Amino acid sequence: MVLIQLYTRYNRVWIPDAEHVWKSAEIVKDFHYGDDSLQLLLENGTELKLPVDSSPAELPPLRNPDILVGENDLTALSYLHEPAVLHNLKVRFLESRIIYTYCGIILVALNPYKQIHIYGDAIIHAYSGQNMGDMDPHIFAVAEEAYKQMARDQKNQSIIISGESGAGKTVSARYAMRYFAVVSKSGSKTQVEDKVLASNPITEAIGNAKTIRNDNSSRFGKFTEISFDNRYRIIGANMRTYLLEKSRVVFQAESERNYHIFYQMCACAHLPHFKALKLLSADEFNYTGIGGDIIIEGVDDRKGMEETQQTFSLLGLKEDFQSDVFKVLAAILHLGNVEIKSSGDDRSTISHSDSHLHIFCELLSVRADDLVRWLCNRKLVLVAETVVKPLHKDRAVNSRDALAKRIYAHLFDCVINKINKALQVPGKQHAFVGVLDIYGFETFDINSFEQFCINYANEKLQQQFNLHVFKLEQEEYMKEDIPWTLIDFYDNQPVIDLIEAKMGILDLLDEECLFPQGTDQSWLQKLYNYLDGNPLFERPKLSNETFVIQHFADKVEYQCKGFLEKNRDTLYEELVAVLRVSKFAFLAQFFQEEGPSVPNIKGIKVKPARPGVKSTNKQLRASVGAKFCSSLSLLMETLNATTPHYVRCIKPNDEKLPFEYDSGRVVQQLRACGVLETIRISAQSYPSRWTYFEFYSRYSILMTNEEAGISDKTLACKDVLQRLIQDPNQYKFGRTKIFLRAGQVAYLEKLRLDRLRGACITIQKYVRGLIQRRNYQRLRQAAILIQHYIRGKKTVRKAVSAANLKQGWSAVVIQRYWRGFRIKKSYQTRVTDLQSQVDGLIIKKQSMEKMFEASSKEQQEKFDQIKMTLLEDKETQAKLRKTAESNLEIQRKEHDKELGFLKEELRKLKDERISLQMKLEDGDQMTADLQDQVGQLTKHVKVIPDLRRDLSNLQNQKQTIERKMMQHSEEARAKLHDISRLLTGSVVKEEVILGLTADYSEKTYEAEDLLAAFTGLEKATRTLENHRKEQKERYETQIEGLKQKVDYFQNENSSLHTLFTEKNNVNENIRQEVCRLSSENCVIPELKVQISELQRQKHECEVLVEEQRKELEEKAAEMKNNLQKRVEEASSKCRHFEEQAEVLEEVKTTLQDQIRDLQEETAHLNKQLQMERDAKIRLRLEAAELSSRNLDFEEQLDQKERVIKQLENQMISLETAQKSSSPGPKHYLGMLECHKEDESRLIQKLILDLKPKGVAVNMIPVLPSYILFMCIRYADFMNDEEKLLSFMNATITAVKKVTTNHQNDLALLSFWLSNMYQLLNCLKQYSGEEEFSKQSTPRQLSNCLQNFDLSDHQQVVSDLAICIYHQLISAMERALTPAIVPGMLEHESLQGISSMKPRGFIKRSSKNNEDTETYTITFIIQRLSHFYTSMTQHGTEPHIVKQVVKQLLFHIGATTLNNMLLRKDMCSCRKGMQIRCNISYLEEWLQEKDLQNCHLIDTLKPLTEAAWLLQVSKSTDDDAKAITETCVELNTVQIVKILNSYTPMDAFEKRVASSFVRKVQSLRQDHDSSAQLMMDANYRFPITFPFCSSSQALELLQVPNSLHLDFLTMI
Repeated sequence: MVLIQLYTRYNRVWIPDAEHVWKSAEIVKDFHYGDDSLQLLLENGTELKLPVDSSPAELPPLRNPDILVGENDLTALSYLHEPAVLHNLKVRFLESRIIYTYCGIILVALNPYKQIHIYGDAIIHAYSGQNMGDMDPHIFAVAEEAYKQMARDQKNQSIIISGESGAGKTVSARYAMRYFAVVSKSGSKTQVEDKVLASNPITEAIGNAKTIRNDNSSRFGKFTEISFDNRYRIIGANMRTYLLEKSRVVFQAESERNYHIFYQMCACAHLPHFKALKLLSADEFNYTGIGGDIIIEGVDDRKGMEETQQTFSLLGLKEDFQSDVFKVLAAILHLGNVEIKSSGDDRSTISHSDSHLHIFCELLSVRADDLVRWLCNRKLVLVAETVVKPLHKDRAVNSRDALAKRIYAHLFDCVINKINKALQVPGKQHAFVGVLDIYGFETFDINSFEQFCINYANEKLQQQFNLHVFKLEQEEYMKEDIPWTLIDFYDNQPVIDLIEAKMGILDLLDEECLFPQGTDQSWLQKLYNYLDGNPLFERPKLSNETFVIQHFADKVEYQCKGFLEKNRDTLYEELVAVLRVSKFAFLAQFFQEEGPSVPNIKGIKVKPARPGVKSTNKQLRASVGAKFCSSLSLLMETLNATTPHYVRCIKPNDEKLPFEYDSGRVVQQLRACGVLETIRISAQSYPSRWTYFEFYSRYSILMTNEEAGISDKTLACKDVLQRLIQDPNQYKFGRTKIFLRAGQVAYLEKLRLDRLRGACITIQKYVRGLIQRRNYQRLRQAAILIQHYIRGKKTVRKAVSAANLKQGWSAVVIQRYWRGFRIKKSYQTRVTDLQSQVDGLIIKKQSMEKMFEASSKEQQEKFDQIKMTLLEDKETQAKLRKTAESNLEIQRKEHDKELGFLKEELRKLKDERISLQMKLEDGDQMTADLQDQVGQLTKHVKVIPDLRRDLSNLQNQKQTIERKMMQHSEEARAKLHDISRLLTGSVVKEEVILGLTADYSEKTYEAEDLLAAFTGLEKATRTLENHRKEQKERYETQIEGLKQKVDYFQNENSSLHTLFTEKNNVNENIRQEVCRLSSENCVIPELKVQISELQRQKHECEVLVEEQRKELEEKAAEMKNNLQKRVEEASSKCRHFEEQAEVLEEVKTTLQDQIRDLQEETAHLNKQLQMERDAKIRLRLEAAELSSRNLDFEEQLDQKERVIKQLENQMISLETAQKSSSPGPKHYLGMLECHKEDESRLIQKLILDLKPKGVAVNMIPVLPSYILFMCIRYADFMNDEEKLLSFMNATITAVKKVTTNHQNDLALLSFWLSNMYQLLNCLKQYSGEEEFSKQSTPRQLSNCLQNFDLSDHQQVVSDLAICIYHQLISAMERALTPAIVPGMLEHESLQGISSMKPRGFIKRSSKNNEDTETYTITFIIQRLSHFYTSMTQHGTEPHIVKQVVKQLLFHIGATTLNNMLLRKDMCSCRKGMQIRCNISYLEEWLQEKDLQNCHLIDTLKPLTEAAWLLQVSKSTDDDAKAITETCVELNTVQIVKILNSYTPMDAFEKRVASSFVRKVQSLRQDHDSSAQLMMDANYRFPITFPFCSSSQALELLQVPNSLHLDFLTMI
């Protein structure tokens, strides 16, 4: 297809623009051969006639379809040219807020000048293991690709990061190294990864500075080699630096700063360890204040110094070394303040009293006299003599600055060497990844030697890049068996030769530097003479001090001033000698001679005839340019031996504004960094490449029926492409891909869009026709209905006369009013009666409820008091019981110890029986003595009866007092009851009063009860008064209402009278009309009949009205009588209430008097009770002393008897056990006897060698747990603590071992999870604790553990079960993770809804679909079913199964959502439909397993909301509100990321406007608690193991022979 045919109407093109570089315009009229202009319509609505030539080269570049705009890879664009690249970057940067974009193998990174949350550890783990094209572009994707290729291809890698100052090179390099440190954690004690990252703050402190373009600009190039061992873990690193900007030490441009380290030191000058350096403020030093800007906004230099010192320490650089470094840096600052004055002609001098001079000499330990002398003078060594020549002030200042620059350069190299040594770890390097952070192409208003070297380095790197891109293109063609044709790409070798070849610029510069009298002008003249014929070298016409070089990026004009001085880097030998003899060893080593030593032959010394001539500058042998050339050659050799990866950093604007895009600056950098050259190379070949499957999925809509019926998709793609594109040179068919020329994809998209548009028009045609047809049918039905009614009206009008209508109308009106009047009257009477009754009932109900609530509150308060006293008594009893139990526990433990001791002496009892008898005789004698003592004690006991009599007297007195109190209280209660009966009368029912006082008989007879009763009476009085007031008000309102009703009825009566008079008037008019008609002889006979009928009706109406009037008068009189009666009753009740209130006041006074009397009696009784308590306490103390003495004597007597009885009982139990072991019927106790020597065999066979499958199929799945517990019971029964502990520890250890060794065996893990859970339940159920034995049978209760408390072991078993649970979850996640993203996100389960789009070079080259396994949602469901079946077969409890499923669903949702957030190509409406369909499959699986009611699907809510967000409309304010209300599980960062990443699949869809995104952000301000982009896919829900009682009878269990546990014996 010819390109010119694409210039048709509605297509868009790019035309040059002065402000935005390029602007878009739409073609208004088709362009044909021979046309001299192109008619365009600009975006602002103006028309433009663009003069063009018919040749394709002169036509403006075409604009890509909107579907291709915003792609991750620029090579996926159909039209590859500069405006397309610029526009694609702009859309991604401004609208989607994406800073990274691929351009083939290049990662283009735009500096956002804002912190964005895309560099966390969660993002690193998300990119780890992924192919480079599967995720959104990112620096982590480039690092992962380098790491993966290093491991796969066994080849060293390099990441080349370049760009202008301030473009973000240093940050990108830092993130790349951080990625390697995280993904290759070695776990060694050296912490080499942390050291590699820690080297960045130091290098930035001594090598970075603030410039006009960047606050943290790297002023040197750095190549960091990160070394890996054979397991690809970091073992060290090494740095090489290039072209440090030494001139910045002594000079900075306006608004720039020196290196950061100087300002950090000045900020810490007040600290103790910096006071010796005698530092001043940064603006007081010449070297730090010359730029005029010493502060960076948002940067704290003091904190920077703390970070620098911390990283020094982390790298192992001791404080002595740090002190030396700071000392040298401080000396440089003081050197800059040394004042050099002019003295006469061509002479200079330095004052010996200069304080900064002395500080400099003191810090560096050099002689001040020598330093002053050689700063102001120079030694010239001639053939015959040596001459000291004074220096002019300017030359002396240059000498001072050269010294400062040389010291700083040596210090910089020394620190870098120390860092390299610290980063070296013992071990052999297997491979390395190099990160090159180097300056990009630079062009300023004034370009000097530094820019020349930088651009020379970029020329070398660009050449290497071109060759690499060319090589990759060739490999791709050869791989697909496509004929390879040589592509013409830009080769910059002539520029490199111009710079570095023989008699090139650098060679002539070094030659000129050899001449002492050489100048910049003489060198420039040589350039004009030797290079004038080179087309890449130009001589400006208007300047004799500059030259121009045509670099690959742009023409650059260089100022020759300073080239020679900077290339020489002159420092006089005399100053070097002064520093070489310094007593400061750290400084002296910088200037040691490294010249070759000449060995003496046979020890003979040869003296020359005359002294040799010393070179005044030994550094001339290696100029700066020569050293840079050699280091650059070494770097290129290193890069050529590696696989390179490219990162191009771009500054979007010079003002450092966040997310601002300056097209002019961006396109300038794109041209300079080689991105557009990559585009040009790709455009010359076949840039668009599709797999056959992708092409078929996207363009099957363009196929005919015959082509769609072909089973071979490859053949179908070939047929349709050959039919649509006639020119075979526009495409090529490879083995797996279709290669298309530039513009062909856009043409196919146009055909596809036309086909879809035609289909849409057809659908719209039929739908609109259907709508119009339905509208027509509705209108037709309405018209027919209207006609029907109109015809009916006409017929009625013809049949009925005006007089008939008038008479009928009159009758209807009369009937209407009469019926209305009757119904209204009856309704009003009924309503008023019902309303009055309801109001009365409501008022009574409310009063009763209030009284009942008051009484219930009082009773509740009294009940609470009694309850509190009972609880206190209960607590005291519990405390006493606990003390008694503790005493019994202590005695039981002592008895247990004695019993153990006696067990050991059982064998000796027979021999000692005689001795025991003798001891018994001695005991009898002792008993006799004790009896004598008891006799003496009885004398003391005789006093006790007297005390008891006193106590009984006191108790009798207490009882009499209590009886008196009871009588008083009963009298008070009776009075209270009578008063309350009088008060309540007819208002409150007797049951409520009884409820107020019924419980008083159950209270204690205290004064507080009477007070409570009195307060209750007061409340009742207030209630009655309130009730009286409310009833009075109610009656008054009723009277007013009745009066209003009487007025109403009177008004109705008057209205009826008026109506009656009106009707009389009407009748009178009718009568007059009749007379008039009769007078005119036109009276009709029927009219007379009607008149007579009307008169009769009139008479009837009069009769009815009269009857109604009489009835109303009678009812009004009755209502008045009733009202008067009610008023009289209300007044009588009011008088009655007032009398009752007076009686209550009298009762109140009498009760208060009684309360005072009772309080006095109560005080007297309390005193008597206190005396009784004191007497009781004294008696108890004496009785306790006597009883304790008796008990001591009795215990001594009974001790020996208990010992003998215990021994006899043990002997009897042993005899019974021997008898029970004799043959007979066996009654098992649910225990298994396992001897100590068989313990290891049991563990081996039951745990280590057991196969879960056989147990699950043929036996009880949790049988091992029952067997283990039966062995534990036997150890408890035998009271063998040592055996129990040994067995439990061996069991736990064996289970840990078997689960650790089989971490991926799901069957084994689920099997032992079930068994450990069952063992835990058994330990709880048979522990004897009440909360665990509620559901146990009596037999199970009898089998509880008796001797040991295994609560500690319960915790150990629970921890082991939790550990196995997490191992099971991890194993399931490892088996499921590879299928989650392909199955949930990439697999298209909905047929016919494809989300395929063109893919770039990275995507098509990083993944081979033939070699990867295809995962679908069916595979995921099959995995889940397998997990579920495995757990159920091995007896896993249902609630544990639910927790496992919940955790797996959360992992699926989190992994899918995280991947979607990092893949812009997955954020489309169609993909949202696919995801929602896959979620529905998971919901169906939950229903199939009967898990739908457990809320497990809620873990997928974030993913469900994300799928909904992709499908919902995103344009209006209502849409924004709906998103805010619906997306409650997603945070704002995630919502904004999805909206910004939303990608239309067709031209019918629209992108999300940035204003809509900001609207959603504003609505979501108060919703967020988290700002994390990624979900934590490794989060674990808390696991719980609730107790589950088992009904299994242990005594009925049988150990199968297949387990080979014959050595176990059932007990």
